[in-house]
Amino acid sequence: MTDATPAGVDLLSYLSHLELRFDSSASLVASDAHDDPATLEWGCRTVLPLWEPDDEEAAADNARLLAPGISLAQTSRGECQELTILTMSGLTLDLWRIGSIYASLDSRDADYEHFAPLFDKPGHLGLHSDLEECLVSGDQVVIINRVRIAPAWRGLGGVGRLLIGRLLRWVVGQAAIVATHPYPIDIPVGERDDTAREAQEKAAVQRTWQSLGFAPFREDLWVMQPYRHDHDDAVERLEAAFAQHL
Repeated sequence: MTDATPAGVDLLSYLSHLELRFDSSASLVASDAHDDPATLEWGCRTVLPLWEPDDEEAAADNARLLAPGISLAQTSRGECQELTILTMSGLTLDLWRIGSIYASLDSRDADYEHFAPLFDKPGHLGLHSDLEECLVSGDQVVIINRVRIAPAWRGLGGVGRLLIGRLLRWVVGQAAIVATHPYPIDIPVGERDDTAREAQEKAAVQRTWQSLGFAPFREDLWVMQPYRHDHDDAVERLEAAFAQHL
């Protein structure tokens, strides 16, 4: 990801050039909880393609974007290289078909254990009874595990939130709920004993998700309920704010 804004570059002028990338995988059959076919692992990225320049002006644009301190992701897309702007990863659970929700979560990254309270007191389809009404919009649970945005693209008035919203349009599908565990993951592990700093940065991350229509559920879990349209309304406001760049 980019580490700092290159001198003289207006990043918002590149907003309309960004592209979305998606990868996902699920097993065909299950041999254990980790490869339950009803659990989809997915990852997505927002990237800025840098095609082989065909004139001096294009070459100059690339040179400005590839100033010292900017990392470049090599790709196999023809002559294209690309800068990764934002990454997001997670799981989608099919409540109709999944064998054991807890086993599927427990068999993966330890971060997914945070999401067990979504299912602690099973109601219909194993979803927590307090969330049952969300089943009107679908029968899947989308879990967002990690989101990272390149530092150069932070503080630009909500670009990160806009990109998350655009990615979620493709990820949400038939989701009853979308859940995340807001935490400032960029704090080094050795510095997390600074409770004041952790609380301050956690509150900032939570405000970001709140502005996207997410609300606290329990035990630091935040959920977005698609049928309420709070998220869609928030993304539409962001699109209006960035309309001149899109």
